[in-house]
Formats: sequence, structure tokens, C-alpha cells
Amino acid sequence: MSLFYEDVGDGPPVVLVHGWPLSQRFWEPQIGPLVQAGRRVVCYDRRGFGRSSRPWHGYDHDTFTADLAALVESLDLTGLALVGYSTGCAEAVSYAAASERVARLVLGSPVLYPDPLAHELRVSSGRHRIPMLDDVLLRFFAVDGHSALDEPTRQYLLRQAADASPKATADSLAAWGTADLDQDLAQVTVPTLIVQGEDDAFVRPEDSGARVARAIASGSLVTVPDAPHGASLTHHEQWNELILEFLAR
Repeated sequence: MSLFYEDVGDGPPVVLVHGWPLSQRFWEPQIGPLVQAGRRVVCYDRRGFGRSSRPWHGYDHDTFTADLAALVESLDLTGLALVGYSTGCAEAVSYAAASERVARLVLGSPVLYPDPLAHELRVSSGRHRIPMLDDVLLRFFAVDGHSALDEPTRQYLLRQAADASPKATADSLAAWGTADLDQDLAQVTVPTLIVQGEDDAFVRPEDSGARVARAIASGSLVTVPDAPHGASLTHHEQWNELILEFLAR
């Protein structure tokens, strides 16, 4: 099992964790600005996605978290800022709760709680995987039913999602559907910024960012006006400014 990762820039490390069903290329709008701000940026493909290995097993929360820990520790990163997006926030939270290597935590559009939607998507993934992914990526970037992302970029992301391991695509949904992170959230003590689009059509803000902010004693929530679940792409300039300001404190 090997994880594909990119390691660019110099300075205090930032580790970026993408969410289902995407790859580390999701972070394209963030990598350049972080490097220009004097940060070392490490972004990787979760197992089964992008250019990482595609084993038949291991698409559960504990293994995803162990993969993140193995990467951080193999690079001997300390004092790092850990940035998760969507379902990738799950292993970011668990690792931050357990490791002294993390100094700051950013959770973008966090998906951390069991949701019947996960089961519905998993059933669809076995029957109509590509149409299901297409529909998901419409909702990721929709505001009031209209896409806030240009169609060529959405199709680029859809190709990434479609190329992932079908087994990883389905099993990762089971990991989301059975998640229970209350204990880990309570153990996070590092400064934490939660950023969510005000018009998130994939998970309701009151069941996501607001709930997470209440669960983390050191957490603060910022909502991006008129932004969808994928705010880090559609509103990347504003999103990046929020992250860079938080990391500079």
C-alpha cells in the first residue's frame, strides 16, 4: 500500500486532506497561495483515489486516519496545520485529537456525522456509479439549484471521481454512514477554524459546521455568503484569505 503525495514549498507545514470522491488535485486553488505565503504544502490522495494504491480493503475511518498518521510521521512533520475538506475532515479530526504534531486545524465543509444520504449514495454507486457521481458534484457546487462552478472544471472533477476505485467509492460511503466522532471532537484542543458555504446543498450548515463548532472547545465557525459545499473552489480567493489569516495568527 502506498500513498501518492506532493510535497512543495518551504516553511511551516500544511497537510491537505481531500474528501470523497475526489483527489488531491481538488486543492489546486490552495497550493500556490499557501506556498507563496511561506508554507510547505503536503497534499496526498487517499487510498483508492487519485494515484494512490487501490487495495480491496481498508476504506474505513480508522484506516484512513492511520494512513494520514503514517504519511505525517514518515515526513517527520511537526507543528503542522492540518486542513480537511468534507469527509476528509473525519481523519483530520481524529488525528488532531490524538497527535501532538498538529498545531492548527481547519475543517472545510465538514461531513462528520452519520447521514442516511450515505446509504442512498452507496446503493446508487453499485448500480449507477457515474450518474451518481455526476449528481453529487452538481450538489457540491450548487447554490439555489444553480451551479456556482464552471462546467469544464466540474467535468474535470467528475473525471477524477469516476477514475477512483469503485470499491473505494462505495466503501468510503459506509465509513461516513457509520461515523461517530463525538469523542474525538471533544478531545481536539488546538485552535480550529471551521469554514462552510452559507448555501451548502450537500449537508445542511446547522448539521455540519455549526454542530462541529459547538463540539470543539477551541473551534470557531465562519460561513462564506452565497457559497456552496465546494466553497474552496467556487470562492477560492475568499476561502484562501480566511485560511491564511488563521494560520498567521
